[in-house]
Amino acid sequence: MRMRTTLPLIAFSLACAFPATGEEPGSAASAAASKDWPDQWKSCTDRLLEAAEAMPEEKYGYRPTSDVDTFGDQLKHAALAMKILLANAEGKTVSPKDTGVEQLKTKAEIIALVRKVVTEGAAVIGRVAGKNDAQVVQSQFFGKTTRRFLLIQAIGHNNNHYGQLVFYLRLNGIVPPASRH
Repeated sequence: MRMRTTLPLIAFSLACAFPATGEEPGSAASAAASKDWPDQWKSCTDRLLEAAEAMPEEKYGYRPTSDVDTFGDQLKHAALAMKILLANAEGKTVSPKDTGVEQLKTKAEIIALVRKVVTEGAAVIGRVAGKNDAQVVQSQFFGKTTRRFLLIQAIGHNNNHYGQLVFYLRLNGIVPPASRH
């Protein structure tokens, strides 16, 4: 999937925006800083799923140009990145080949995966945010980093792909659900 080059740029931007505070895991500062994370997760994943639902099944293979991913591939990539980032936040690793993501073809299959990963992600955020999020873990994308950084990446990455999905929707004459007022 070719749009992965944006992930290092997002990582760098967030690293600059969120310097290490040195707080202890489970501290009041850590808990206060992360109290909005469940709401941020819900907001970004709700928009991602709404965009996924808005695109007709026959357009899941749509790509604006031959050198970018299809609409369906964008969603599969977002789900796989969520799965890896959130597993890494709990000190686990995920082999992309073992996820079955690449075999998914239909809108229903892709949305079912995204919903499953979103639910799993909410549970991870509940277990990590404000509790042990300052602990350092090994990331498949970033090397050694904090659990907090990986949670932030998962939210930021979803927002990035939501923006891409909105572009695909609009190119197909579809107003994104979040823009319908």
